[in-house]
Amino acid sequence: MVLALYNTLARKKEPFVPLRDKRYRIYDCGPTVWAEQHIGNLYRYIVSDVLRRAIQYSGYELTEVMNITDVGAIIGDVDAGEDRMAVAARREGLDPLAVAQKYTDLFFADEARLNIEPADIVSKATEHIPEMQALIQTLIDKGNAYVAADGVYFDVSSWPDYGKLSKKPLDELVAGARIEVNPNKRNPADFALWRGAKPDDLQQWPSPWGPGKPGWHIECSAMAMKYLGPTLDLHSGGEDHIFPHHECEIAQSEAATGKPFSRCWMHVYFLRVEGQGMHKSIGNVYTVSDIIERGYDPLAFRLLALGAHYRTPLNFTWESLGAQQERLVRWRSNLKRFFRDSGASAADELTADLRDEFLAAIEDDLNTASALAVVEKALHRANLAESREERAAVVGRIFDLDRVLGLSLREAALEKDELTAEETRLLRERDAARAAKDWRKADVLRAELLKHGIRVHDEKNGTTRWERI
Repeated sequence: MVLALYNTLARKKEPFVPLRDKRYRIYDCGPTVWAEQHIGNLYRYIVSDVLRRAIQYSGYELTEVMNITDVGAIIGDVDAGEDRMAVAARREGLDPLAVAQKYTDLFFADEARLNIEPADIVSKATEHIPEMQALIQTLIDKGNAYVAADGVYFDVSSWPDYGKLSKKPLDELVAGARIEVNPNKRNPADFALWRGAKPDDLQQWPSPWGPGKPGWHIECSAMAMKYLGPTLDLHSGGEDHIFPHHECEIAQSEAATGKPFSRCWMHVYFLRVEGQGMHKSIGNVYTVSDIIERGYDPLAFRLLALGAHYRTPLNFTWESLGAQQERLVRWRSNLKRFFRDSGASAADELTADLRDEFLAAIEDDLNTASALAVVEKALHRANLAESREERAAVVGRIFDLDRVLGLSLREAALEKDELTAEETRLLRERDAARAAKDWRKADVLRAELLKHGIRVHDEKNGTTRWERI
């Protein structure tokens, strides 16, 4: 498999091959752990997970590093302002690191619910202060950074390529950025590498330039290069990271090393809700917990995400999530039936056409929507199979392709159908209602069982059978 990914830096799709040997080196911008992550944030990590799975499926190895921002992210992504961790600490009456651990744990719990595999290396910003300070000193020594009264800044005038990712000249970047006047800067666009401590700062470290804390951008450069070297194969993030975050990362990293920082830049477009951006003020910011509380499977959201292309906005609605829940239930139900009837054989050349069509979609800039269509085609083939051997081969291939999709289809097919105590009670109540010819109550209980994922079938002989869907 030869992946072609859209490279934001080149503004075109390019073959994505590792720089060295058969191991990809990938850095994924991680969460700022000051609150529960909403589904828009998590959508981006689903995309990264599909890429990871596709690389592994193709027989390549990878080292994926993801940071945890537990200091340095300023509200508004500007140089002057409040650190998100300080805001969260006051809000919850906890130490910043206690807040960070709370929401880091919750983030990984949400990732597990969405079948997102963890990165190989998870690096917390607060555990890499020495590496950040060393990188800052290198930039000072090279003349790309300067010490000011309130910290250390990167001098954008020292780096002519500043703006090459966002494809905008410096004057446009300054005009479009949220920049407050700071007399300590040589240029309004200069960005903070080290912020001098303020009297009420809850997080600060000693440094050659006085106590303070790192800027957001320097964190990722220092951690990425520590674990992956000066040149990455891919750096991923959201479309909002293009500028200023990734633009600044490129400038400081390449100024320090003299080498390209990342060969490919991958950016996921925003998730929208009912066609609008997510905003607390209009009450449309949703989390995985919200999805579960409304009775949906988190993997239905993963399926919804797979139905979109990462370079187009994903529009989330509860209706669209419901449709994907029904689709997931149908897939699971059919696979369970096929597996009981015929089992599953190892994927082989009998279904190579399905594999090839699936891989052609994934290779084309992670076209997961087309990949899902291949699974639909495979399910249709399994349903029409003329022999148990043919059906088993198709089922085995679907399980094989799900190594990339991450929908746990094999696990669902193998799951035993056992009723919970509550489901047993509802079935008995419905049997009693039918015996008493209370059809209205029987219908209400049928609907209640359906909410539990149990579909009932009333036979002509008066008996009832059920299936989990």
